[in-house]
Amino acid sequence: MPAPTESQQARRDQGPVTDRGAQRRAALLVAAREVFERKGFVDTKVSDIAKEAHVSHGTFYTYFDTKEAIFKEVSKSVIESMLLSMATPVPTDDFHARIKDSVRRFVHAYRPHATMIGLMEQVGTFSPELRDLRLDMRETFVSRTQRGIGRLVEAGLTDADIDVEYTAESLGAMLEYVCYVWFSLDRQFDEDRLIETLAGIWEKVLAPAR
Repeated sequence: MPAPTESQQARRDQGPVTDRGAQRRAALLVAAREVFERKGFVDTKVSDIAKEAHVSHGTFYTYFDTKEAIFKEVSKSVIESMLLSMATPVPTDDFHARIKDSVRRFVHAYRPHATMIGLMEQVGTFSPELRDLRLDMRETFVSRTQRGIGRLVEAGLTDADIDVEYTAESLGAMLEYVCYVWFSLDRQFDEDRLIETLAGIWEKVLAPAR
């Protein structure tokens, strides 16, 4: 692959400077996700992405220098979309309803991105950079849970001696893996029953202080 021109490098570093450029970059990201989800990361070629986006090879390299670079950008958009989906909780002071709502919103945020998350897991096994990205994604959601547990402690709703960090890590791992088995390995679950069960486990761990 030839070295990028100055204008190409500027577009990669700073982003498109025109509406048309922004549209082309966005189209490439949409196309890349479709191809990655259809063919997997390993079997996807830059030419596949360019063809899906109806652009030339040269146009792809105007905005991204490698397949790994565009995969990373698609992965970041997945994280942003999930966070946005989880942003607005159901307004309630009921402890059980709060826990159940939190679990349900994670499941609903995970479902449409399950294929990409599975690919992120796979690619992270052989790409240190993308492994770090996957860990960053997990840390984002663990930190969110950690803050939530911290608020329960401050409100006197949870044991003050609870290990907030490791509880968040453990509950997050359980929820993530169940979603992986459900959506990526296609284990069939009844959604309402499973969410009620998961929420019950969380609730027992985070039971209000007696």
